[in-house]
Amino acid sequence: MDLDPAVGKEPPTTEPIRWAWVVAGVVVGSVLIGVFVYLVDPQLQEQAATALLVTLTLILTGILVGYRSPGETIRETAIVGVILAILTAGVLSAFLGVRIPIIVWLLSPLYAATLAMAGGWVGELLQGTLDEAYDDKAVDWPWVFVSVIIGFTLSAYLIFLGKALFDLGPVATLAVFAASFLLTGWIVGFFSLGVTIVEPAIAAGLMVLLDSAFVVLWLERMPSLQGILIAMFASVLLALLGGWLGEKTQPAREGRHVSRIG
Repeated sequence: MDLDPAVGKEPPTTEPIRWAWVVAGVVVGSVLIGVFVYLVDPQLQEQAATALLVTLTLILTGILVGYRSPGETIRETAIVGVILAILTAGVLSAFLGVRIPIIVWLLSPLYAATLAMAGGWVGELLQGTLDEAYDDKAVDWPWVFVSVIIGFTLSAYLIFLGKALFDLGPVATLAVFAASFLLTGWIVGFFSLGVTIVEPAIAAGLMVLLDSAFVVLWLERMPSLQGILIAMFASVLLALLGGWLGEKTQPAREGRHVSRIG
């Protein structure tokens, strides 16, 4: 292969888009959006909740594509997000009679691409494809961000589905949030390469604020300041415990670095 005469190195090459994973992401995302919307708001009476549910599903679809695909497929998740945004708006408008404002038609593809790419980045980190997954610092900030994204997505899904299927009360809602902190810590501890017990705990504070906003906007309950402070303390402990359990159950990771060519 010819070398770049300016630097004496091989010129950078761009891998082609892997369209099979774009198609897979669109199919999976469409099914997930349809199923979750049907379970949570089949009559489309709570459009704000439905919009959040679609947002979460874009992130989840990106995570699934990023994690399951060999090599790096973040660009593919962006294309998936754009297609899903157009498909969702088209179905809502053409078949369900929902009026979609022009501004939504214009901005939703960019919005969806960003969300799906964020999910794709999380999936790639969980898979071990990205260099950031191998940082070994006192605090690995990429894993803090992963914790926030996974934690909020997980807790919101559990609340949405729990309220729709079981009509969760206040105690059950608290139990769901607690389980989400514990499970998020375990996921990060299990899939990360280094020791990442503290990262979910750092993320727990921001997760509590996001969850509190979710409770106010979609469950129409106003948590007290004392309740938020107690939740922050408890969430840190649960995330620490989850991270520790994830590290304890983590298999040997030798040679786990995944080639970006696939």
